[in-house]
Amino acid sequence: MALDPIGHVFHQLEQQPRWRNRGQFRQILNRWPQIVGEVVALQAAPVRLDQGVLHVAVSNPMWAQTLTLERLTILTKVNDTVQLGLKDIRFSSGDWYRRQASPKLKTPTPATLPEWLRQHPSFEPRAVPLSLQRPPTPEASFQRWSSLTQQMAAQQPLCPRCHSPCPGGELKRWGRCSLCAAQGFKPARGGRF
Repeated sequence: MALDPIGHVFHQLEQQPRWRNRGQFRQILNRWPQIVGEVVALQAAPVRLDQGVLHVAVSNPMWAQTLTLERLTILTKVNDTVQLGLKDIRFSSGDWYRRQASPKLKTPTPATLPEWLRQHPSFEPRAVPLSLQRPPTPEASFQRWSSLTQQMAAQQPLCPRCHSPCPGGELKRWGRCSLCAAQGFKPARGGRF
């Protein structure tokens, strides 16, 4: 009796209805860095596929928010690449710490981030973490985030309307911070925006 290569055995298993979902998930895992880019793949990893919804663990809530805003673009890329007809993608930092740490982590730089992320008005190059080393506790993670946020705020220009620190890209695009722009503040008579 001839032995089948292991890849052939896996392919046969994945054709069975009970295993099909795992095979689809494996396709996504294999192409994830190609779909989202190497830098994003270091910060976000698919963890499961459940009834047409891909669940992705992200390294922190800021990545969860950023990727959620780009959800439809990423969903389209996933569906175009692996052609599974996924319905949605959900990003959460909850599963991140349950994953095994990857030994191949590289420190991101603003130049290595995807173009769509660098073009966002709220993007701040100084917000890219200097280290991908995971803090040992939630408290240490919060402290790192708090320190980085305070350092960034100290270097940012102030919104002319609310006088809060805001990214320069927001001032350039809207003439005010995104919160003031979202609230629809109108400029004072003779005002600059």
